[in-house]
Amino acid sequence: MKKNKTKKALKQNKVKPSRQSENRILFLTVPVAISLFLLMVFGQISPLAALIAFLLTFILMFWLARPFLKELDTLITYLKQEAEGRTTLKMPKFLKRRREAFKIVQSFHQIKMGWLLKNKVLEAQTLSDTAILESLPEPLLMLNSSADIVGANLSARQLLGGGIIFKHLTDVLSEKNFQTALNRVLEHTSNHEEVEFHASVHNKKFYFKALINWLPAMTKNGAELVVVLNDITKFKIFEKSQNAFFANASHELKTPLSVLSGFIETLQGPAKDDSDAREKFLNIMAEQTTHMTDLVSDLLALSKLDLDTDAPTENILIADLIRSVFQALELKASYAGKKLILKENASLPPFKGRSSELFRVFQNLIDNAIKYGKSKSSITVTLDVVADEGTSLQQSQMPTQTLLIKIHNLGSVIPEDEIPHLFERFYRMESNMQKSGTGLGLAIASEIIQKYQGKIDVESIARQGTTFTVSLPMGI
Repeated sequence: MKKNKTKKALKQNKVKPSRQSENRILFLTVPVAISLFLLMVFGQISPLAALIAFLLTFILMFWLARPFLKELDTLITYLKQEAEGRTTLKMPKFLKRRREAFKIVQSFHQIKMGWLLKNKVLEAQTLSDTAILESLPEPLLMLNSSADIVGANLSARQLLGGGIIFKHLTDVLSEKNFQTALNRVLEHTSNHEEVEFHASVHNKKFYFKALINWLPAMTKNGAELVVVLNDITKFKIFEKSQNAFFANASHELKTPLSVLSGFIETLQGPAKDDSDAREKFLNIMAEQTTHMTDLVSDLLALSKLDLDTDAPTENILIADLIRSVFQALELKASYAGKKLILKENASLPPFKGRSSELFRVFQNLIDNAIKYGKSKSSITVTLDVVADEGTSLQQSQMPTQTLLIKIHNLGSVIPEDEIPHLFERFYRMESNMQKSGTGLGLAIASEIIQKYQGKIDVESIARQGTTFTVSLPMGI
């Protein structure tokens, strides 16, 4: 059965002499025919002798040249089959009889194997390049010369959706600044563009810095240029908050300075000899100086929080820390007619942190409770420890605990729509504007607690009071 298949394959690859081969042999005899014709014209040989000589020459030429021409036809057919990818034998059997033709085919096979090896290397490199592009954290889009998306890495598909392939880029990102930069590249006005723009993706606002570049050559999928999107949303939000922060800080510092400057001028001028006015103005100046000192202190605290990245190492007993805060605020609470109460519902394990930071957190929260609480009421601080998700320690098998510190006071209800803004820098409720404060205390407390992966929750209910709950996760 195998022999029959081999014979059949040989027959299929066997090439009969073509009409073109016979024509080549006739063409080779043309010089001989011309020579014999001239000899016959000049009477050197007879027409019969010329005819016999031509026929003998043709037969000899046919016998000598035909195998070479046949090999040439076979070689041409073989190379065509190789080019079309439909060869059935590794080496044509007929060519092995001639050293020259065999060397040509052998050299061709060497070239072919070299290209196959290069193709395998290129395919492996392409797979590696694709894997690298897929692992890039930045969204990357590959476009053809018409700005149709012909490729996108994993980050781009996750951000913009898996169905973006073959869409026009401006159908996906339609912001005007971006389109203008893209058109400059497409029109070859520029080979490289960088542009910042904002876009709404899945109803969420993003800020991007886009890099648009022509590629050195067209890729397999037809890509001619590439767009890399760098998500700068967090940076932009931080930049805006910083600008707002400095604007608010400047305003807050400017106000007491203006007051001090005005009173100093008054005391140096019209009220220079007015003892009553001097007494009144000095008291106001002292208040403004205290306010400004507190503000600078809070600003320095915020700055220190941003710069301090060292891990805390102190083992803090929260109950002892709260008692220290009570001692610091006891006199103020007494003047305000408030009573400070500490309740420990569980034996609290030591917490690893910085005592100065946590002291400031609870001092701010308890000071606010004194300031905004109802007269002749109590401020109750409750300490507890719970397992993960608030389940009891006995039932939980989770290797974590959470410290809960609740500060409760009876006072005016905080409107629900204002609660999310309480921890913003310089935010103060309109109802509390008459009372002293920098608007930074809760912002500082929140940022410190966030450093410990904790959070502060607020609950304010009429006739039940307001409770600030600090949650601090810790390992067992």
